[in-house]
Amino acid sequence: MSSIRYALLSLLARNPLSGYDIKQQMNGRFSPFWKVGSNQVYPELSKMEAEGLVKLQGVEHHAYRPARKLYEITEAGREALIRWAVEPGGVETVRDDFLLKVYNSWLVEPEKMKEQLAEMKRQREERLNAYLEKAAELTRMLDPAKSDDPIASSISIVEFGIRYERLYIEWCESLMETL
Repeated sequence: MSSIRYALLSLLARNPLSGYDIKQQMNGRFSPFWKVGSNQVYPELSKMEAEGLVKLQGVEHHAYRPARKLYEITEAGREALIRWAVEPGGVETVRDDFLLKVYNSWLVEPEKMKEQLAEMKRQREERLNAYLEKAAELTRMLDPAKSDDPIASSISIVEFGIRYERLYIEWCESLMETL
């Protein structure tokens, strides 16, 4: 099964959503570490529905917007997600165009590369601040009495993002000093 299916199942395991809501949540929750194309959500939902992994819960009607289909995960979908979650994972390859640029920095004047590094550091600091705000928001929502609160797993992913951005910022600073 493709990884987009597991991303969709991950969101639907938390609560029923429309395709639009799924796309919004993917942009808000997954975009820092996992991308999905706009044209992938609806066709994949249709395939998953045909395979019994999700089902149409109902259609939401509002006067101010088009009707939206609400999908929910089925027991088969939940079982598939659980099986996948405990399968051994492989080490992913990082594809970062900026790292490729730095790989070629020996061809560039040091001051030009320092400018690039400073800009990347600024962008990473913005992302770090967004992660810190999200972590605080999720922590306020967390119910410490529930050991299976899905917010706890969301916090762990945001904490990974915080650590990653801090490392990237530190790396930019170190390289700027070296140059």
